[in-house]
Amino acid sequence: MIGVGVDIGGTFVKLFVMNEHGEIFRKEKMETDYSKGAKGFIAQIGDYINAIQREFPDQRVAVAVGAPGDVDNQKGVLRYNPNLKFKDVADWPIAQLLFKHTGILPCVANDATLAAWGVYEADLKRQGTNVLVVTLGTGVGGGLIINKELYQGANGTAGEIGHTKIADLATGPMCGCGARGCLEAFVGTIGIKRRVMEAVMDYPDSLLAQLVNAEKDFKIEIVSRAAEKGCKAALKVWEDTGYYLGIGLANFTLVLDPDTIVLTGGVSGAAQYFLPAVRRVLAGQQIQTPFKRLKIVVSQNPNIGGVGAAMYAIYRAQKDNIQ
Repeated sequence: MIGVGVDIGGTFVKLFVMNEHGEIFRKEKMETDYSKGAKGFIAQIGDYINAIQREFPDQRVAVAVGAPGDVDNQKGVLRYNPNLKFKDVADWPIAQLLFKHTGILPCVANDATLAAWGVYEADLKRQGTNVLVVTLGTGVGGGLIINKELYQGANGTAGEIGHTKIADLATGPMCGCGARGCLEAFVGTIGIKRRVMEAVMDYPDSLLAQLVNAEKDFKIEIVSRAAEKGCKAALKVWEDTGYYLGIGLANFTLVLDPDTIVLTGGVSGAAQYFLPAVRRVLAGQQIQTPFKRLKIVVSQNPNIGGVGAAMYAIYRAQKDNIQ
């Protein structure tokens, strides 16, 4: 069996083709092309899937699509996403459109949800029963493995840790979703950038300020480079990031009692600087039972979304055959 994983992002689309043994045959990265609209974009992905079907005529091809935003996983519809620039994607029926183009009805789920399955299969090798996977990047997403199964909730929105509130709804920082006080507004790259700019104002002679002023575009790696040199301003940014992330993880842990939390995404590359603060917040919780055996793992696989989608496509197809 062949699994095709499609990981849709606002800037790039990643496509992975693999078999049930984990062998990767194809991996592609292409810009998200807005020039032909949503229909042209779907046709481009459909053409890719059809090419894979022609390449493997004797094998069943299964497809899963990870999309950022609010996804109806039962109907395969992207209900809402603020980061995709297509004009005609409100209630976007991705599954039906791809079915018409390819003859394959794909699984469609939130991208962080499918990344969670990739982490569970590829990184953890299915070790662990209840796992929370948190994707830290421009946005902050989450995916859940409960009793060794991918859990998406009643509406396909389970794991939206980035939009849980950790600050005052009236005065907290504005999130990209339009609300205030979301975890994403503190530990996503936009929130981190805001604190970096504040640090530059407070510490204009710091190495962090020098690096920020020397670069045209802000990159999260700048903060880590300064922290590596012992810059107090940069270390404070990461300390605060860990504190806020710790609050969010503590809240989820108290509700779900996972055995493992996995951090992934671009921001997780700086875990050595913010993870100690996360652990201090968790250690300071009054109810310690769910934290005593909790494992926190960092995944460094930048392609886990596409890999997870391909793996989940195969898993679902095999499971449907058994049933």
